Amino acid sequence: MDWDKSFIEELAARRCVIFMGAGASAGCLSLDGTRSPPNWDQLLRLLLAALPASDDKDFAQLKINDKQYLEAAEVISARISAPDFAAIIRSEFTAPKYQASDLHRSILTMDPKVVITTNYDDIYEKYCVNGDADAGYNVCRYYETHLVNDLRSPVRSIIKAHGCVTNPSKTVLTKHQYFKARQDAPNFFKILDALFTTHTLFFVGYSLSDPDIQILLENTNITAPSAHPHYAVIKQGSMHSALKLAAEKAYNLRFIEYGPNGHQELIDGLSDLANLVVEKRQANPTAS
Repeated sequence: MDWDKSFIEELAARRCVIFMGAGASAGCLSLDGTRSPPNWDQLLRLLLAALPASDDKDFAQLKINDKQYLEAAEVISARISAPDFAAIIRSEFTAPKYQASDLHRSILTMDPKVVITTNYDDIYEKYCVNGDADAGYNVCRYYETHLVNDLRSPVRSIIKAHGCVTNPSKTVLTKHQYFKARQDAPNFFKILDALFTTHTLFFVGYSLSDPDIQILLENTNITAPSAHPHYAVIKQGSMHSALKLAAEKAYNLRFIEYGPNGHQELIDGLSDLANLVVEKRQANPTAS
């Protein structure tokens, strides 16, 4: 994987916000080594199983099969009980006690000032106890109010834009819930919008078919003209060349592709990037 020198400099100077999607946790294993966190498709199917037989359940099943996840999530969210939803979220994201992966290790080695995630799991923040930041690490969920104080201090910020397994009732699953979160916590999302506009974004564990990134690209200033692109890692061949070119132009994105060796090549590439960032900081410590 080839990394732009300017991108390495952005990371070294902590002007880059790392945005972790579901794929960032995909390589994590439970404490007994038998499970990984569910992806969108798997989570929706687990939630769907908790619904009684009905036309709505059949409709949601069809939407999942067609990969129309946002539509399926709306139907499921409207029909599932709050206790059942909370129980499934805790069962899938807390009980297995997932362990950090090499991907998390590389991100922590890069030592960004800000990491944003739409993941419910708390794998990365628990792993951060191994970090070297003198001021420590603080988690801010979208419904909390200390984000400005965190950003204006030396503390490393872990921002949970869609909530957290620690409070399942406030997790964001649907587009409707996302817009309600923005209405209920406007200052939080204004701060996020400012971060998206003023910083380089690095998407890890996303694809443009991921509903989370669809919502993000629709509702932030990521398309604002800038000489500095945002970056996203994707699997080689996962996007048609015409669609990739359109996304690059529309969203000011530069795609870094990993090839036929799949996930391991991604892990190795991120490890190389982390080492380059550390070397850059060591060579110019006053710039970090």
